[in-house]
Amino acid sequence: MKTMIRRIQQKLGVAADGVVGPETLQAISRELGISPVPQWPAQSEVRSGRSIFGAAGCEESLQGIIPPYPLFYEGKQVRSIRVHRLIASHVMAALREVLEHYGESGIRRLGLDQYGGSYNCRPTATGKLLSMHAWGIALDFAPAANAYSVKSPRASLSHPDCAAWWQIWESHGAVSLGRERNYDWMHLQFATLS
Repeated sequence: MKTMIRRIQQKLGVAADGVVGPETLQAISRELGISPVPQWPAQSEVRSGRSIFGAAGCEESLQGIIPPYPLFYEGKQVRSIRVHRLIASHVMAALREVLEHYGESGIRRLGLDQYGGSYNCRPTATGKLLSMHAWGIALDFAPAANAYSVKSPRASLSHPDCAAWWQIWESHGAVSLGRERNYDWMHLQFATLS
């Protein structure tokens, strides 16, 4: 297998080390004309304060974005949401793709317009560590039907009609706690689990 990977790497003009790393993946993406999935740091690295996202609670790192379709927080329409500036373009692109795929009526039907928040400098639900929300790299959606302890199939975001929702977010490198661990289905984050 390593020999084949080396041959592919040579053909792509990257270091032929036999390991499929970020440089090889980017070269493959360029060759195929597709956008590579961003590689975000692990949440343990984020919590260390040494990741690309910097320190928790740094409001200067945040950027406001205006969602492309109406979002509602506790029944009131949200004018903008604040996320870390490094994920802002990915969040905006994902929301646009959601709108294109589902349309406003589909978004309303599935509760994808129910926003549960993003930046919030607070601990996790267990209270032991800081949440990824403390860096502005996590967002919650449809919280009423996808509370922390609600598992599949009761969690609405675990249903088959939400598969495209998750595929869109995952194409931008976001991770779903629901899909990975079967809890907290409302939560997505731009950090890998660790």
